[in-house]
Amino acid sequence: MTRLLIAGGRVVDPLNNLDGIADVLIEDGRIERVAAGIDAAGAEVLDARGKVVMPGVIDMHAHLRTVLGHPHAQRMVALAGVTTVLDMAGPLENILESIPTSGSGINMAILEAARAGMTLSSPRPDAAERRTFIERTLEAGGIGIKLLGGHFPMDLDISAGFIEAAAKARAWVGWHVGNTVHGSDIEGMRDAVEAADGKFLHIAHINSYCRGKVRPVVDEALEAIELLKSHPQIFSESYLSPLNGTRLTIENGVPATEVTKTCLRRLGYEATAAGLEAAIFEGRAGVLADDGRIGRLIYGPEAVRYWKERKTITVGSFAVNPAESRFLLATAKREDKSFVVDAFSTDGGSYPRNVIVENGMLLVLFGALTLSEFVAKASLAGARALGLPAKGHLSAGADGDITVIDVENRKAAATIVAGKVIMKDGVLMGHGTTIICDERGAKALQKRGIAHIVKKPLAPESFRQRFVCQP
Repeated sequence: MTRLLIAGGRVVDPLNNLDGIADVLIEDGRIERVAAGIDAAGAEVLDARGKVVMPGVIDMHAHLRTVLGHPHAQRMVALAGVTTVLDMAGPLENILESIPTSGSGINMAILEAARAGMTLSSPRPDAAERRTFIERTLEAGGIGIKLLGGHFPMDLDISAGFIEAAAKARAWVGWHVGNTVHGSDIEGMRDAVEAADGKFLHIAHINSYCRGKVRPVVDEALEAIELLKSHPQIFSESYLSPLNGTRLTIENGVPATEVTKTCLRRLGYEATAAGLEAAIFEGRAGVLADDGRIGRLIYGPEAVRYWKERKTITVGSFAVNPAESRFLLATAKREDKSFVVDAFSTDGGSYPRNVIVENGMLLVLFGALTLSEFVAKASLAGARALGLPAKGHLSAGADGDITVIDVENRKAAATIVAGKVIMKDGVLMGHGTTIICDERGAKALQKRGIAHIVKKPLAPESFRQRFVCQP
């Protein structure tokens, strides 16, 4: 029997209406009990005095692949206090193969990207190919698919066809909105809502569509909020960082993705190779570099050299997310006091903007959110959405996934998964990855010897029943 006692912290669990000083005892990976003064002789003890103890942070949008991403992404996530993550692009096989060298002990669900030339035969796959792609992904261990409209737009009818096929398969479908008519902006979001036609859809990083491209920033954010209110079957998340990540690859003299072009134009640069080089040189765009342990953003002449040495095949970030829309989307509520945007995310993982804890604590310290509300958005909402009833709370029998927060320094002090400390005070000690899969993928993962959790089937009707924190 393995036992871990997390002692003396401020325990916050909105599902059980807990907020007070207590101990948390975990036995064999599950919560045994939460109470003051637990006597657990022989247990490993983690001193949490002066810190917040909460159900493990669940990042509902990140990128942990090593292809076009970073081999240290899982380490970066664990360092940030995240215990469970939804990877929104894959490649699924790349991630599964990389577990022995990249795993940090976290849980991960994966969406496979729908992209012509990689996973699809063309930008207009027919109904049979759409259906086969989804089925193949589920059977291999993914939980659904991701539409990359902001980077690689498809015609609107094809995206709508994917949503319909996913609904029939009861598969998750996420969309970085954008199509061949409207881009990754509020107009693209309107199109996505209409294309869903009442079906489940996860609209990714809502703040990305509220950058003032079409209307003033605040007007766009308020419109996004109303769109979500009037379409409760849609799940959404937003991130708290000013940084937006994208590919910095140049093809035929211009950036390879529309997102990069949009970022350049927003910052006053031409959407060309020369414009991107100028943005990097002048410190307006950061290039993601590998320091052997994690990924870090570099700027200026050093970054230009790194970018050119790799023949521009890199990724990076632009500080283009306005504070006004990030704040409004993080705090907006429905009439029943549930949150309009369901969860926090980072769009990070491999990108160094894993700041759910850091910037989330700023919202708490500012008074925009209570600590219980932060925990509800940062943990419980994701657990419920993903069909993981044993996560997101600290009830007896729940999974022993815990994030310990140093509120004063706005940092994760410890990350615990299934009762194992995988990070403490910036030191990583976890290995491997547990994959969250649909029941149709369990056999394939078991055959490969990959640890996995089978989530509950997708229940679109449940997204209309959102959690409300007690006052």
